[in-house]
Amino acid sequence: MKKWLRISALCTVLLIGGCNTANDQQEPEEEVNGEETEEDPSTEQTPEDDDAEQEGEDEGVENNEDFLAVEDEFTKEFLVSTDVEPGFHQMRGKLDGFEMLIPENGIISDLLHDIENDAVETLIYTFNNHSEKKLYDVKIVYRNQYPEDLKQSYLDVFKRANNFEGEYEYAEVNDLEMYYGSFEDEDEYGPYLKYFGYLFLIESNQSISFSFTAMCQGKEECNISLTEEAGIAEKLMYSIRLIDS
Repeated sequence: MKKWLRISALCTVLLIGGCNTANDQQEPEEEVNGEETEEDPSTEQTPEDDDAEQEGEDEGVENNEDFLAVEDEFTKEFLVSTDVEPGFHQMRGKLDGFEMLIPENGIISDLLHDIENDAVETLIYTFNNHSEKKLYDVKIVYRNQYPEDLKQSYLDVFKRANNFEGEYEYAEVNDLEMYYGSFEDEDEYGPYLKYFGYLFLIESNQSISFSFTAMCQGKEECNISLTEEAGIAEKLMYSIRLIDS
């Protein structure tokens, strides 16, 4: 995994707690049709990002006792409903283009939120499972319109951005076409899981990309289970609704 992803996630949490370390990593570039571009193969540019506790049958997420979404001033601006199910709130993007679940200890940093031309919204939120020494990083990029003829290019660039060499799985859920994949790996910090998907609204040219990373907190040893962590990722991704305006 690229170091900037882990650094951005860790520093988001540290910044909330008073860390004065900044993430100065630059976003990677890709090539589409012979031209350099970022994750978005059109001319739009966005900043690259680029515990699970069982409550009965539910996939609730352990509280971070230090930081809760309802107590963080910036995160509260996104919440439209609290306690929609154990351990989760409902959030909506500021462009009013999408809604999804966010863990009750998920924190959105204003440093990692951006809106470009009232058309593209990028946000990253993080949450912890302190008892299991795990950190979770979720990146969302919403576009209120994408060129239909560039749909495959979006998918190809997104796959490369996630260092994925396999084939997407496909599903249709919530009026969305979902192309998604996942893999486990390890770097100098320990094991991690990547789970990601590109979602397109069937009835209009709206799209959203979803990137989820589960990793060990700092250099602490922890157990990253593909089944367990992918279950959290799927719950979040499958909760996404695009709002047809």
